[in-house]
Amino acid sequence: MSEKEDELIEKAANWIAREGLEAPAVLLVQMLKPLSTIGGDLALFFLAPYLPMLEERGYEFIETFQKRENLEKLIRRVEQLHEETSASKGKSPVSSAWSWLQRRLRRPR
Repeated sequence: MSEKEDELIEKAANWIAREGLEAPAVLLVQMLKPLSTIGGDLALFFLAPYLPMLEERGYEFIETFQKRENLEKLIRRVEQLHEETSASKGKSPVSSAWSWLQRRLRRPR
């Protein structure tokens, strides 16, 4: 893992938590995880004319989230931020909708 990848994962997780999109983000990332490599290649193909405007950031974003282990890190970090936020607000660490989503997406380890 590079430091830039970790920084990008942290920024994405913080944005997701700040906007309150934890459940939809985890659901979307879980659904797209099997296609991450192909999706990254397609993104490079279709977004190639626009990537020079973003300089290195566009390429870094695609390369980071093309890797399954980075997607898993993003999911874990979003869940952690959600639990921290819930605990600081005095709520139950896991809301009923969040709990339902986690049960549905959990894989036996």
